[in-house]
Amino acid sequence: MVDNSDEDIWRRVVAGDQRAFGAIWDRHAGRVLAHLLASGQQWADAEDVAAMSFLELWRRRSAVRFVGGSVLPWLIVTTRNVARNATRSRRRYQRLLAQLPEPSPAPDPADRVSDLAASEQLLRNTIRSADAMDGDLLALTALEGFSLRDAALALGISEPAARSRLSRFRSQLRTQLTAQPYVEGGS
Repeated sequence: MVDNSDEDIWRRVVAGDQRAFGAIWDRHAGRVLAHLLASGQQWADAEDVAAMSFLELWRRRSAVRFVGGSVLPWLIVTTRNVARNATRSRRRYQRLLAQLPEPSPAPDPADRVSDLAASEQLLRNTIRSADAMDGDLLALTALEGFSLRDAALALGISEPAARSRLSRFRSQLRTQLTAQPYVEGGS
């Protein structure tokens, strides 16, 4: 006659019978889980604690005590200890999180777009209000890609005069753009 007590099954576990540990799981996992749920654990936490308890059962397999041939009392006590440890660990983690400084809010991309739109509008307004010669010089060099020499020839001014006018115009633009407090980078 085969003995079906937990002690007999456990002897087979210790002897290397892989299916025997599964038999202990099948026999007691539901009771362990029900005990945890009745103790107020949430379902997901109860599943985790039950799994950790059976891991502890395996890890301490040579120190397991049987009561009336059953491993369940030892397993329930171990489960309660594992649950208390998990609760303490969660509380320590929550206290640590509470001590961390609040993260700084990420910049809103809409603000960046708004800043760029304002800068573009300022640039357009400045170009529109520029001296006709400066606007033409800028249009020929920056927008159309002509060399400074070719732009100066087209406008009928010397290359040094064109360079000077373009430099002065860029300086004015830079001053106006950096005067805007909401523009990132300022240039």
